[in-house]
Amino acid sequence: MAAQYDKMHSHIEAIANAMPDPIFVMGQDGTYLDVIGGQERTLYADGHALIGKNYFDVLPEKMAERFLKVVRKAIQSRTLQEIEYQLADTEVQGIEPLSTTEGQWYEARVYPLNEDAYDQPAAIWLAINITSRKHMEEQIEKLSAHDPLTDLYNRDYFMGIVDEEVNKARLNNRALSLTKISLDCFKRITDAYGHEMGDKAILTAANAISKVVKDLGYIGRMSCDQFMVVLPEIKAVDAFRITKLAQETISAQTIHLEEGETTCLTSHAGVTEIRTEDDDSQTLLKRANKAIKSLDGTRERTKIL
Repeated sequence: MAAQYDKMHSHIEAIANAMPDPIFVMGQDGTYLDVIGGQERTLYADGHALIGKNYFDVLPEKMAERFLKVVRKAIQSRTLQEIEYQLADTEVQGIEPLSTTEGQWYEARVYPLNEDAYDQPAAIWLAINITSRKHMEEQIEKLSAHDPLTDLYNRDYFMGIVDEEVNKARLNNRALSLTKISLDCFKRITDAYGHEMGDKAILTAANAISKVVKDLGYIGRMSCDQFMVVLPEIKAVDAFRITKLAQETISAQTIHLEEGETTCLTSHAGVTEIRTEDDDSQTLLKRANKAIKSLDGTRERTKIL
């Protein structure tokens, strides 16, 4: 019977130690009581050197406080606790870090042990490296927010930004301007030279606008040949100057076409700002469109409305 028990215990120990993901046994005082598994060295540093040390001995203070709170909640409530966190091996004192110093993302599942398992109430902390998943989620989020050609915000995401910035401006009684820039000759280029040259024209315009706007606001691509810029804390008179400079920068670029031909881009733009408490993103968009429409038949290229 004893031999059978020893064999079973040996099997359990072998399985536990072969686990690729580490299980830390944590005391309610934040002490590492044991480390099981964690053999996959491409994902985890060896944590055995942490045994006997306390969270506050090896982790940044804020992280140590957060971890200890989760462990104590699991022990006191006798329920499973889950936590996601980012931590670099170089932030953990006393272990040999992996080759990368970049912060890795982990998902931990924390569950209380039987009270008599160790000298003090304790919980297991199963850590799973989810860095690859996080990077994939970031890429998906970026794709859902950005125009794939220009990397500017797409229409839906940009209008969400405008709504948020309009709310901030009204709450803090601050200025906010909106600019819409519409290219004049995009269709002519695509009809004559194809979509590849059309993409080149769009990229030229996007880069020119970004060069002027920089950190002053947010830029969105609203359709194939239309861009919009929201400028928090900037009045329309100043937004007009910024818009004119962006248009001049666009037209100053030379686009090389087939067989040595070149062309440049021209544009029309409408500028508006928050004027009443009822103004929202749609109000500003309609006003900017109306400003561009009013330029038909005139020699002007930019108008405030």
